[in-house]
Amino acid sequence: MKIGVLYGGWSDEAEISRRTGKAVLNALKSAHQNAVGIEVSKNLPQTLRKHSIDFCFIALHGKYGEDGTVQGLCEMMQIPYSGSGVLASALSMNKAAAKTILKSCGVPTADFEVAVSPKHQTRLSFPVVVKPVDGGSAIGVTIVKESSQLPPALRLALKHSESALIEKFVPGIEVTAPVLGDRTLPIVEIVSTRSFYDYQAKYAAGGSRHVLPARIPKKSESQIKNFALKAHQALGCRAFSRSDFIVAKNGKPYFLELNSVPGMTETSLFPESAKAAGYSFPKLILKMIELSQS
Repeated sequence: MKIGVLYGGWSDEAEISRRTGKAVLNALKSAHQNAVGIEVSKNLPQTLRKHSIDFCFIALHGKYGEDGTVQGLCEMMQIPYSGSGVLASALSMNKAAAKTILKSCGVPTADFEVAVSPKHQTRLSFPVVVKPVDGGSAIGVTIVKESSQLPPALRLALKHSESALIEKFVPGIEVTAPVLGDRTLPIVEIVSTRSFYDYQAKYAAGGSRHVLPARIPKKSESQIKNFALKAHQALGCRAFSRSDFIVAKNGKPYFLELNSVPGMTETSLFPESAKAAGYSFPKLILKMIELSQS
């Protein structure tokens, strides 16, 4: 089987995607797999044919990769691929759609609303978090503490998306819960050195640290593991996903978002959790491919 690792593209997260893709490619080569890295362009169909790709490992983050578009291309070309299908990818990418579905399934999430204009007047009390409805890597995200800050925050979010999510800010401990197959892996606590877990905190050296196991109550841990699996299943995800939560001061967890294509460098959150569960990085990548085809 010849594996094409797809990365890059032209979303706001293209550079992060390249990091993920190259880490995955190196892992596959270290496991003696026949793999080639493919920088995604508008000539992707021709490139896949040229390399006679039998399986696509999708290492794309953001639009045109994580949102079901490349998955749809693979479906049309009848090439198997990693992770979730078209619908699950699109639903997971759209934070408002995902939160609406999960709220109906009993997964707690902070109050939210969707805005399409910087003139939007929110019914939520401040502080709130404003973010692109279908973005990632905390790009275009602002914590808004008073009404005068809302229009510029919406303008920023709407530069990156056609609509913005306005979400009630919940102070607490940020954690992430990876799902692999039919089980939740160890929960990781994220401690940011900045005001919140923004782009710099995620990717700059020293911007954040990960605590494993997460320092949360046992009851919260059990609830999050259940909610992460429920989110994975309710949105129709396949093989793997990673859900982010805030644990409030009273111990109640609130769902933030689900990543159907989580970051996959060796120091990313998902591989770090998987390592604690006994998976080396190459073994994890091979397991993801296996689950994606079962």
